[in-house]
Amino acid sequence: MTAAAAAVPNGRRSAGRPPAEARLRGISTPSPNSPPADPPAARAAVWSDRLAEEVQARIAQGPADRQIVCASGISPSGPIHMGNLREVFTTHLVAEALRARGHDVVHLHSWDDFDRLRKVPAGVDASFERHIGSPLASIPDPWGAAGSYAEHWIGEFTDALAELGIAMREVRQSERYPAGAYNAEIRRAMDLREAIFDTLAAQQTSGRHDKPLEQRRREYFPYKRYCSDCGRDETQVTAYDGESVSYRCRCGHEGSESLADGRPIRGKLVWKVDWPMRWAHEGVCFEPAGEDHHAPTGSFTVGRTLVRDVFGGQAPSSAVYSFVTLAGAGGKLSGSTGSAAVPSAALRVLEPAIVRWLYIRRLPSQSFQIDLSARGVQKLYDEWDRFVAAAQAPGADATDAAMYHLAVRSSSGAVASSARRVPFRLLSSAADLTQGSRAQIGRIVAQHLDDDAPAVDELLEQLEPRLRCAIAYVELLPDDARTTLRERFDAPTWEGLDDATRGGVATLARELSQAWSLDGLTTLVYAIPKLMLGLPRDAPPSPELKIAQRAFFKALYELMAASDTGPRLPTLMLSIGPERTRELLGGDAA
Repeated sequence: MTAAAAAVPNGRRSAGRPPAEARLRGISTPSPNSPPADPPAARAAVWSDRLAEEVQARIAQGPADRQIVCASGISPSGPIHMGNLREVFTTHLVAEALRARGHDVVHLHSWDDFDRLRKVPAGVDASFERHIGSPLASIPDPWGAAGSYAEHWIGEFTDALAELGIAMREVRQSERYPAGAYNAEIRRAMDLREAIFDTLAAQQTSGRHDKPLEQRRREYFPYKRYCSDCGRDETQVTAYDGESVSYRCRCGHEGSESLADGRPIRGKLVWKVDWPMRWAHEGVCFEPAGEDHHAPTGSFTVGRTLVRDVFGGQAPSSAVYSFVTLAGAGGKLSGSTGSAAVPSAALRVLEPAIVRWLYIRRLPSQSFQIDLSARGVQKLYDEWDRFVAAAQAPGADATDAAMYHLAVRSSSGAVASSARRVPFRLLSSAADLTQGSRAQIGRIVAQHLDDDAPAVDELLEQLEPRLRCAIAYVELLPDDARTTLRERFDAPTWEGLDDATRGGVATLARELSQAWSLDGLTTLVYAIPKLMLGLPRDAPPSPELKIAQRAFFKALYELMAASDTGPRLPTLMLSIGPERTRELLGGDAA
C-alpha cells in the first residue's frame, strides 16, 4: 500500500478537472506520424502480454463477444503517488495487450471518494482534522480551487494520466453508492453478515478483542452509515429488518434508512466486503493489487471467498505489484520538486515516454525508485537514449522493440517523446547558460549539430518535450548548482595563475575566432595543454597530459564562472559568444 492508501478507511489502494459522472475518454485515431503498432511476436516478450494470456484463458468459456473489464482503484485521500500509478499502469498495459488481441476491453477505474478521511496529510492545514470521518467527496478543497478535497487530488493525477496516454472509464463511488446502485448487494451482504463475519474472523489474530466471539458475531454488520447530523461515519448499525437499517452515531444522533432498490443512501460496505462486491457487480476480469492485499490474510485473499460465497461471482485474475518511490531525497533537484512522490513531479523533468518506459521495463512485482536528483535525471536520459538506439537498430532484441513501442504509443495515440534526441546534458547546460531562452538554446544546439541542423523554429519543435523538461530542470536547481558567469574579467584570479597557465589562456584567446565551432573549440581547448607541455597538438593522451588538461580546464572555469567546474567548455563559450569569452579570459591582459 502506498502513502496515499494509508490515509483511507479499510485499506483501499489510495492516493477539478474530471466531471463527477463516470466517463470514457475518447480514443484518438493514430496520426500518420505515430509510431507503428508493435508486432505480435515482439509483444509476447513483455510481461503485460503474459498477464493478458492468463485473462484470455480465464474467459475462454464465456461468450466470444464478452467485454473484458480490467479494473483499478484509488482512494483520493491525499497526494496520489507513483505507487498508485503502478496499479493504474499495470491495468493499462494488460488492457492494451488484450486490445491488441482483438478483444473489447474497458479499463474501469474506481475513484473511492466515498471513503472516509482517516488523517490529514502533510501540506494540508491542521484545521482539516475536523473533517476526519467524513466522505472525501464532501470535504472542501483546502486550496479552494477544485469542487472538493477528493477532486483536488483526482484532477492533479488525471492530468498526468493524459500526458502518459492512459485512458480509463472513471467511476465515482461518491455517486454510485448514494444513488443506490449497490443496494441489492448491500442487502445480500447484510443477510449473510454472520457468514461474512466468520470468514473475516478466521483471518484475524485471536486474543485481540475484548468481546467474546459470539457477541461480536451478533453485533457485526458489514455496512457503515454516514451520520445525517454530523456527517461522519462514527456510527453503529443497531438493527436491520431485511430492507431498512437503523443506526446510532457517537454524536448522539439516531436514524434509519431504506436499502430498497433505487433508494438513495448515505453509507457503504466496509472495505473487505466492498471490493469483492464490486468484482461481481462489474464483472471484473483483471485487477492488480499490492503485496499486502495478496498476503494470506489480505483483502484479496479474503475477497476470493466472499465474492464466491456471498455475491456469486468469481475473483479476477491479478498481479502483485511492489512499491515505486522517488529516490535522491538528498539530491539537489529532488529537494526542489517537493517531497511528494507524485507523477507530476516526474513529468516536470522527464518525457512522458520515459516515465512509461520505467514502468514497462520491470515486472510489477519488482520495486524500484525513480531518481530525480540532478545527476539522476541526466542518467535516466542517457539510459533512455541508449535504449532507444538499441531498440530501433536493425535486428533489435524483440523485448526491447516491444517495450519501446509500448513506451511511445498507447491506444489513445502517440505519447510525447522528442523526435530529435539531443543529449539532455547539452540542453540543460544551454538552458542554464541562457536563462531558458529558447531561441538561444536553439542556436547553441544547432552549432552542435553541424550541417544536420534544420531552421531554428523547426529544431525547437523537434526538441520537444525534452526542451521543456530541460528548462524546468534548470529552474528547479538551487542557486549553488547553477552556472553564474562573471560580469567582467577578474584580475585577482588572473594574477593567481602561474605563467604557463596564463600563456595557455592567452593562446586560447588569440585563436578563438579561427576555431569558433563546436569541433574547433573542442580541439583547441584540448590541444593547448599539450603545447604547454611541449607536445605537438596531435599528441596522444597520457596520464600526465590528462592531469594538465584538468588543471587548465579548472583555470578556465575560474576565470569565466568563478567555479572549478561547469558545462562543457565549448558549449559555454558558444553560448556567450567570442567577444564575451575573450573578455572573461583576460581581454587586454591576455
